Amino acid sequence: MNSNIVFGQYYNTNSWIHKLDPRTKIVGILGLLISLFLLNDITSLLIAFGITILLILSTKIPIMKFLRSLKMVTVLLFVTIIFQVLLNQGNDYTPIEFHLNILNLCLIILLFISFFLSKKVITKFRFLLFLIIFIFSFYLQTITLPTQVLFTYTLKFYKRGIETSVIVILRIVSLIFLSQILSLTTKPTDLNNGLEKLLKPLKIFKINVNILTMMISIAIRFIPTLINEANKILKAQASRGVDFKEASFKDKINQIISLLVPMFVISYKRAYDLADAMEARGYIPEAERTSINLLKFKGLDYLFFFFVAIMLSLSIVYKVVILWDINVHVCMMGLIFMVFKPKLV
Repeated sequence: MNSNIVFGQYYNTNSWIHKLDPRTKIVGILGLLISLFLLNDITSLLIAFGITILLILSTKIPIMKFLRSLKMVTVLLFVTIIFQVLLNQGNDYTPIEFHLNILNLCLIILLFISFFLSKKVITKFRFLLFLIIFIFSFYLQTITLPTQVLFTYTLKFYKRGIETSVIVILRIVSLIFLSQILSLTTKPTDLNNGLEKLLKPLKIFKINVNILTMMISIAIRFIPTLINEANKILKAQASRGVDFKEASFKDKINQIISLLVPMFVISYKRAYDLADAMEARGYIPEAERTSINLLKFKGLDYLFFFFVAIMLSLSIVYKVVILWDINVHVCMMGLIFMVFKPKLV
């Protein structure tokens, strides 16, 4: 299986988080995610991010496993930063003047040409390298050089935009890391059993929890498998001369269709094979089943529940205190208006 695929994989290091009951991890991670959404300032989110990093280190899982999960959202985060910094306006901003001259223009062009020519040599972390070159190209334009200036322009960096972009990045990265802690430290079967126990009250509304949890478990389990199949198809088509990178936009659409059709056929075939295998082993969706692994809360689970409860309570208190501070000012203004209104009239 491709090691670059993180979602849906289980990485066993026998840490204390691995030993937790799956119900504890599901409810605990959900509580931590809720607490993240209650925080709206940089200081509190930095503290939450630090706690998330401590949880990651305590799992004893290599940090690169978590960093790989950011690859899919890196472009989104980069675009968010650009738009927030330049377009989220306010009264407080810092104007920076850039000078584009012949020398730094040649250096910038040379850097980007080197980047595109190095794609066969440098295959990993290319977007990070592009980001470094992109930022460095702007830094070069702030250096005054004794050459002819082609043109000058000024960009306004708004403080509110920078703060908002930092808040968005901290929240999204923390959310992804917390979800990966659940995915990497819990077996799909344990996750299925935990969800089945937690969703058991839904049987009151005549919802078949067994089928629902089995569908979720199978979907999570087969995400890495389908990604591997897609990579195999891409390599097979590349060996036949199909180039997804250099083709025109119209050709790329046709090539994507040629990828989706075999992926749909493979998924359909795997679903049929899985259904046949489950029927051959006597699987009946509506039947009541017992589990060989009985779920039971231990002392460590209660400690983790206590930790999550503290984090969630602190987030709620912090949120209420901020809102209370705002509401106090509003109430005070209202009382002053009510007291002095008759006199003014």
